[in-house]
Amino acid sequence: MMNIFLVEDERWALAELVSLFKRYEPQHRVLAFENGEDALKAAKSVDPHLVLTDITMPGIDGVELLVELSRCHPEARGIILSVHDDFAYAQRGMQTGVTDYLLKPVRKELLFSAVDRMLARIEDESRNRSDRTQWSILQRLLAVDTLESGKLEVAEQQRMFMALMLLENWASPFTWKEAGLDASDILAHIRSGLKGEPGCHCVTIDSRRRVLMVPADNEACTLSIMTRLQSLFQAVEARGILLHMSFGMKSESESLNRSFVRLGKQLEEQLRIGVPTWAAPNMKLAVPDISGIWIKVRALQAQIKAGDMARGRETVSHIVASLQCKEVTHKQLKQFVGDLFYSLKFNLQSETPTRLEEDMSLLNEAIDYESITEWLTSAVFGMARKCDSKEQKPKGLVPVVMNWIHDSYQEDLSLQQFALEHHVSLGHLSRLFKSQTGYTFSDYVIGYRIGKAKELLADGTSRPSEIGELVGYEDAKHFCHLFKRITGETPTAYAKRKRSQ
Repeated sequence: MMNIFLVEDERWALAELVSLFKRYEPQHRVLAFENGEDALKAAKSVDPHLVLTDITMPGIDGVELLVELSRCHPEARGIILSVHDDFAYAQRGMQTGVTDYLLKPVRKELLFSAVDRMLARIEDESRNRSDRTQWSILQRLLAVDTLESGKLEVAEQQRMFMALMLLENWASPFTWKEAGLDASDILAHIRSGLKGEPGCHCVTIDSRRRVLMVPADNEACTLSIMTRLQSLFQAVEARGILLHMSFGMKSESESLNRSFVRLGKQLEEQLRIGVPTWAAPNMKLAVPDISGIWIKVRALQAQIKAGDMARGRETVSHIVASLQCKEVTHKQLKQFVGDLFYSLKFNLQSETPTRLEEDMSLLNEAIDYESITEWLTSAVFGMARKCDSKEQKPKGLVPVVMNWIHDSYQEDLSLQQFALEHHVSLGHLSRLFKSQTGYTFSDYVIGYRIGKAKELLADGTSRPSEIGELVGYEDAKHFCHLFKRITGETPTAYAKRKRSQ
C-alpha cells in the first residue's frame, strides 16, 4: 500500500481529484490537503509515496512543497499540475528529480496513465532499495564481524530484537515458498502490533531460514514485539507448519554476525524433531537420562551378530521410540546416533562404510521419528556389508542380501546366483530370509522397488512412464500392474495426488 497526497487549493478541483482517485482505493491510501503547509505537517507522521500537487498555491507552492518533502522523504515522487504560463517554473521543479508534469486542464485518461506510470516506478525503486538493503544485511549476518563503511537502514550499532526462524529442520526440503510464508507477510504480522518501525527487516538466509530484526529501544517495545512474534508462531503452528524459533536482544556493541551465530546455537540446543520449538534465551533444558537405552543397543549388537534381522529391526524401533519418549533434542539425538555407530563398529569389528558418517547429515532432514527409524534401520544393518560375507554362516548372510538389494535394485536380481556365489543352499537361504525379514525374497524386492518408485514420483523430476525402468522393470505394463496392486492406484494417479498435496 502506498500513501498518495493530493494537494490543491481550489476546493472544487480538490473534490474532483478525490473522486477520480477512488479508483486507487483501497489498494492505496489517498489523503487530500488544501495547502502545502497541511501536507508537510501530515508528512511528519505519514510517509508520502506519491504527491500530486498544484503548482500555484498561496503560502508554499507546489515546487517548494516537493523540495521540502524530498529532504525528509527522498524516496517520494511527485506530479505537478500546471497551466501554460507555469511551464518554465514547473521545469525548475522537475530538476529536483522527483516530479512529473501535467498540463491543466488534464484529461482523465492522461492523469490515470501518469499516476499508474509513477506508481509502477515507485514500486520498482522500492523493490530495488529493498533488495540492496537485504543483500547488505545478509552480508553482515554471515560475514564474521565485518563492518562496512556504508550506512544501512538498520545500523549495526543499534539495539534490536532478533529472531531466527527455521522451517522443519536444518536441511529439510520444505521451503518458505511451499509454506506460503512470504517475508512481507511476516513483517506485516509483526508491525500490526507496533507503531510502524521503519527499521524492521525480515532477511531470507536460505530456503528454510529467515532472520527477523526489529529496533527495540525500551522494554515496552520489546514486550510488544514478543507478543506479536508469539502470535505469529501460533498462527503458523495452527496451519500445520513445523516452525522453530530462537530469539533474543542484540546489544549496541554486538555485531549482527555474532547475534546470528548465538541464535543458531540457541536453537540447536533446544530444537526437537517433529515438534515446534520456541527457544527463549537463557532457557536451560533438563538433560534426559538415556543410559538405559544402551541395554537395547547391546541386545542389537547380539542380534546383528546372530543375523536375526526381524528382532534387530524391532530393537531399532524400540531404541528410536525410547529416544522420542525421552524428548531428546536434535543435538542429543545426533550425539547418540554417532556413539551408536562407533559402538557397533567396535563390537562387530566391522569397517563402517564412509557413507555412514556422511549420512549423519540425514538427521538434519528428518521431521519425524518414523523417517529416523527407517534410516537408522538401513544404516545399522548396512554395517554388516563390510564383513567378509563369503566366510559367514548362512544365517549371517541375510543382512548382506538386503544390502545387495538396496544397492542393486535397478538391476536384474537373482537369489539363486547369490546363493551359488556364497556356497549356500538356495532353499535354506530363502527360508532364512523369510524367517528374518517376514518377506519372501521376491516380495521384498518388489516392495523395495515400489518404495523407490514412490519417492521418484513424489519428487516429480521424472515422468511416470520412465519410473519403471529406473527401479528395475523394463516392462512398463508389468510395473504399472505391480504398483497398482501394492498402492491401490496407478503411477500417474499417485504422482498427480502428490503434486496436489
